[in-house]
Amino acid sequence: MPTKNVSSNLVIAESVGYKALKALSGSSRTAKVHSIFDRAFYIQIDRNTLISVIKNKDYISPTSISVKEPKDQSFKSIGIKEGMKIVIDNHSLLFGDNALTIKLRKSSNWFPPPIPKQDDLTGLTGIGLNLRILRDVIYTSPTREGLVPLLENVELYGPLNSFVRPQEPSVSERARPNIETMMWGLYRGDLDMVLKNVESVLGLGPGLTPSCDDFLAGLIISLTIGGKALLKKNKGELGFYRKVSAEICRLAKVKTTIYSQILLNQARFGEGPKAVVDLVHSLLTKKPPHVAEVSKVVINMGETSGADIAIGIFYGIRLLLSQLESIEDLYQFE
Repeated sequence: MPTKNVSSNLVIAESVGYKALKALSGSSRTAKVHSIFDRAFYIQIDRNTLISVIKNKDYISPTSISVKEPKDQSFKSIGIKEGMKIVIDNHSLLFGDNALTIKLRKSSNWFPPPIPKQDDLTGLTGIGLNLRILRDVIYTSPTREGLVPLLENVELYGPLNSFVRPQEPSVSERARPNIETMMWGLYRGDLDMVLKNVESVLGLGPGLTPSCDDFLAGLIISLTIGGKALLKKNKGELGFYRKVSAEICRLAKVKTTIYSQILLNQARFGEGPKAVVDLVHSLLTKKPPHVAEVSKVVINMGETSGADIAIGIFYGIRLLLSQLESIEDLYQFE
């Protein structure tokens, strides 16, 4: 009788998010497989903690584990099943009856970078230029199922197609009025206006994290990181953004998927996938070539998620620049 090839069931963790490591600490804890997809699967610990296992280290987050695994192999084909028990023992995750082992011992611990300091910022003109670079990269996204058309000029489609021929309501067109009104509410500091329109778009769009949820995550993380970097003296605006983020996360608990809830809650604290955090930092501190490279990494996340998150970041940083320009104009008349 042939012996089982144990080594084929062994996977080495490359990097572990600091919150994932904290949740996994303690040799007596147990967990289970929550859900499995081609590019990721999720481990559930306790009632409310989900940890994602991914292959691409560019997308490591505080609550994920990046593993060394052939990128062309689907996680659905590695022999694990939903509900399978996981034993956490001796720096390893042991799945079921020898179905899979993930070794954590040699992995690095990933932390998000600190908020950029004033001396690191590239200035309003530089940030504005970087936003244009981000916009141009978003246009290269191959999909139009999400919110990319929000940024596109109507001339790209032609007036005949847009105004004469009947159009099916796309996700972007259904979301556009609410997003525009929501952004106006953010600019004015009108919490009721913001939340009324957020509630209308939460859960709208394709994917495990629907397009509008991705947009909101990008918006929140840019307002959190960018707000702290650019509006340090404006405590009122920062407090308002924190309130908005907390309320969006509260609404998400009953309006959208568990995966979106995780993403939005991370964004609330200025955290998320590494490439997304890097993009926000790059817009604030780097030169256009670097911004272009990081933008390309982000828009390649999932089918529409990366582009939709990037659009949310674009809207958020643009809003902060508008706030700063208004403050500068006000000072001119003092």
